[in-house]
Amino acid sequence: SYPKDMIDYLYYRFYRLWLHSSLAEGAVFMGMLMFSVILSTNVLTVWGMLTRYGIVAYPSDIQYYIIEGGIIALLSWRFFFRKRYDRIIARYDDESPVQRKSGAWVLALYVVSTIAVFFLEALQRQGKI
Repeated sequence: SYPKDMIDYLYYRFYRLWLHSSLAEGAVFMGMLMFSVILSTNVLTVWGMLTRYGIVAYPSDIQYYIIEGGIIALLSWRFFFRKRYDRIIARYDDESPVQRKSGAWVLALYVVSTIAVFFLEALQRQGKI
C-alpha cells in the first residue's frame, strides 16, 4: 500500500501548506486541487518523454483537459468520499517538529523537481537544449 500512503502523505503536505495561508478555510479542497495540478504535470512530463521517442503523440487540448479533469475527479473521490481526508489528516497530524520540517522539505523537493523536469522536457522537445 506504499503508493497510496505516498499519495495520502503528499495530499497532507499540500493541505498543511494551504492551512497556513490566507485561504486556510479551504485548505482541504485547495490542497487536493494543487496536488492534482502537480500530479498532472508529472503525467504530462512522462507523456512528453514518450512523445520524444515516438510512442505516443503529444496530448491535444481536449486530452489535456481530460487528464486534468480525470486526476481531479480521482483525487476528489479518494479524499472526499466519506470524508476520508479527516482520517488522512488525523493519521499524520501528530508529527514531531522534525518530521514536519522533513515533510516540508519533501514537498518542496517534489514541487521543484516536478517543475524543473517539466521545463527541461519541454525545452528538449522544442529543440532548445
